[in-house]
Amino acid sequence: MKFTILIQCGDDVTTPMVIGQIERTDPLQASALGLTLSESKRLLSRIQQEIVQAQIRHHAESQRICPQCGVRRALKDHRKACFKSLFGSVKLMIPRLFECGCDGVDPGARTLRLEGMVNWVAPELEYIQSHLAATVPYACASKLLALLLPIDANNAVSTVRRRALSVGRRLETELYEATVEDKPSSTHVDNCATISIGLDSGFIRDCRPQSERSFEVVVGRILGSDAGSRSIGFVRTLEDDERVRHRLRHRVAQQELTTEQMTVFTDGDAGLRCLQLAVLPNASHVLDWFHLTRHLTILKRVLHSEEAIEKVPTRYHEPLRKALESLKWRLWHGQYWRALRRLKEMLFTLRLPTIYSRRVAKRLRRHAKKLLEYLKHNADSLVNYGKRYRAGERISTSFIESTVNQLIDKRMSKSQQMRWSRYGAHLLLQVRADLVDGRLADNFLRWYPGFGRGTVGSSAT
Repeated sequence: MKFTILIQCGDDVTTPMVIGQIERTDPLQASALGLTLSESKRLLSRIQQEIVQAQIRHHAESQRICPQCGVRRALKDHRKACFKSLFGSVKLMIPRLFECGCDGVDPGARTLRLEGMVNWVAPELEYIQSHLAATVPYACASKLLALLLPIDANNAVSTVRRRALSVGRRLETELYEATVEDKPSSTHVDNCATISIGLDSGFIRDCRPQSERSFEVVVGRILGSDAGSRSIGFVRTLEDDERVRHRLRHRVAQQELTTEQMTVFTDGDAGLRCLQLAVLPNASHVLDWFHLTRHLTILKRVLHSEEAIEKVPTRYHEPLRKALESLKWRLWHGQYWRALRRLKEMLFTLRLPTIYSRRVAKRLRRHAKKLLEYLKHNADSLVNYGKRYRAGERISTSFIESTVNQLIDKRMSKSQQMRWSRYGAHLLLQVRADLVDGRLADNFLRWYPGFGRGTVGSSAT
C-alpha cells in the first residue's frame, strides 16, 4: 500500500506538488499503523517549506505595486534569509525593491519586510521555547522540542536560552518604558479596593566561581478584592528602590487598582522590612502570624521536653508554661505591651540563680531573647489577629509562600539544582511570572496580532 501526499496553492494554476510518499507492506504490524514520528517530521518540514515560500512569493508580488501611483517597482536583487519555525527552517530569497519616489521618498532599494517579524523567527516558536524554558531546564526543553519537532527546527540549548531571555528582556523593557499614570483598559477603577501585597525572598546558587555562594531573589504577589492576582520577581542586587517602586505601582495599575489602601505582608525579615519602608512607606504592614508562632512553638517544645520537666522545678516550670500560653493569647489579640511584659517575666524567671546555669534554661533564654528581638523589630506590624481572622481578613503569608514555590523553587532552586547568573535569573523570572499568571500568551498576542490564530489561549500555563 502506497500513499502520496500532494500540496497545491489555491491561487496557483500549476499542478499539485508531491511532498512525500509513504509505503506500507503486508502483513500489517502495530509499528506500521499510521504515521511514524520521523515521517511526520519530514512531512511537516516539507509542507512548511512550500507554504512559506508560496506566501513570500505572493507577498513580494503584491508589494511591487506602489500603493500611491500604482507603478510596478523595479527589482534590484535578493537577500538570503532563513525563517525559523516550529516545523523547520526555510531558506528564502527576499527581494530588494526600488522605491518609485512618487511621494518624495528616497528612491533607493529597500529589502521587503514583514510586519512584526524579528530576525525571521516565528512567534509561535519563540512562545513555545520561552514557555518550556520557564518550566523546565534549558537542556530538557531543547531535548523535548527536538524529540517532537523536525530536526532543523533550531532548538539548540543555547538558542532556547537566548530566545527565552530575549522575551524576558522585552518584558522588562516594556515595564520601565511604561508610565504608571497610563490609564487602564477598563473605565471602571475600584478606588476603595484593599490591595494585599505579599513579599518574600529566596536564594539561588551563583554561577560565578569567585562570587558569593548564592544571591537573593525577591518575589511578591499582588491580590485585589476581585481583580485576580499578579506575580512579581526580581534579583535584589539588580534593582534599586526606585525601580522596585515603579515595578509595584505598574503591576497594581495593571490590576486596575490604586495604591491608596495597601497592606503588605512579610515574615518580618529585616531586609524585606527595609524594602517595604523604602518602596511603600505609606502602606500598612502586617507580620505573618505563622512565622510569629514558629518562635512560640520552639519555646513550647523546649519547655515541654523531658529534660525541662526533669531539670526545672515545678514551682518554676508551671509559671513558665502559663506565661507562654498567656503570651500567645496576648499576641493573638494584638496586646503587644502586655505580651512583652509576659516575655520579660519569663526571662526574669529563667535568670534565677537556682536554674540559671542549667542547660535547658540556657536554651529557653536563647530562644526567648530571639523572640524578644523579633517582636521589638516588628512592633509596628503586630495587629489584632483574632479580630482580623473573625472579619475574614488575611493574617498569614501563605499566598506568597506558594508564589516562592512557583517562581523559584520549582524552576531554579529545590527541584533544579543548577547555578545562575544574576541577570539571566532576573530575565527568566519575568517570563516565569507571566507564565504562572497566565499572561504570557496575552503578551505575544499583543506583540503579534493574530498570534496563534485561536489555537493558543490567553490562560495558557
